[in-house]
Amino acid sequence: MVRTPASSARIKSAPARKKKVVRWNGAPGLKGQRREAILRSVGSVLRNSRLSSLTIQDIASELGMTKGNLYYYFKDKQDILYQCHMRCMELSLRALQEAMANDGAPSEKLRILLIGHIHGILDDGFGSILQTDLESFWPDQRKRYIRKRDDLERGVRSLIEAGVLLGEFECDNVKLAGFSILGAINWIPKWYHPSGPFSSDQIAEEMTDYFLRGLQRHDGVARKAPRERSSSKNGTNNYHRMLAT
Repeated sequence: MVRTPASSARIKSAPARKKKVVRWNGAPGLKGQRREAILRSVGSVLRNSRLSSLTIQDIASELGMTKGNLYYYFKDKQDILYQCHMRCMELSLRALQEAMANDGAPSEKLRILLIGHIHGILDDGFGSILQTDLESFWPDQRKRYIRKRDDLERGVRSLIEAGVLLGEFECDNVKLAGFSILGAINWIPKWYHPSGPFSSDQIAEEMTDYFLRGLQRHDGVARKAPRERSSSKNGTNNYHRMLAT
């Protein structure tokens, strides 16, 4: 196993993460605070609605407010979905910062990042919109989101590369490995539900264990960092991009 016995025990003994979710209750407050509370409340709507049929009225009804009040905070449904995308990515980048600040080995840093990324997707329901087609966003919105998404992808790849150099990981194609991990995580909202058989803590811990076992190098011999293979001309890179969207 990639983790040392000490780090493994520390992780397993850590208390389950319990987040106090602040939801919209109609109370007055600063506009930014209200927007945040509304976005958190939108998660429950997204878990129980199909994006293609979701309407502003559905969201307003769930929040107990009128469509007119909702339009005060967001331009339209697409703006709400975009803000959910950005909020989810901000949580993931916060996990990346936490991972990079850790003094542990690359495997431990990658564990922190992936667990935080999964929780960011599942805990507030924002992950339900990850399958939204980015082409439906305005060009400036799409650019802002892709810039943050690329930061996350680079963070994952850099930790895999560091693990290869130190002999922790075996990986001949770092870029493909990163896309595979992120693509699998982004698909979780398709089958996850808070009332289902798996908690977000269990999913985050066990899937991260699975990813790290797949990267593990058994002989412990350090090696040169692998070269990233160039994209083929048949659109392969675009397909991988879709997996990480």
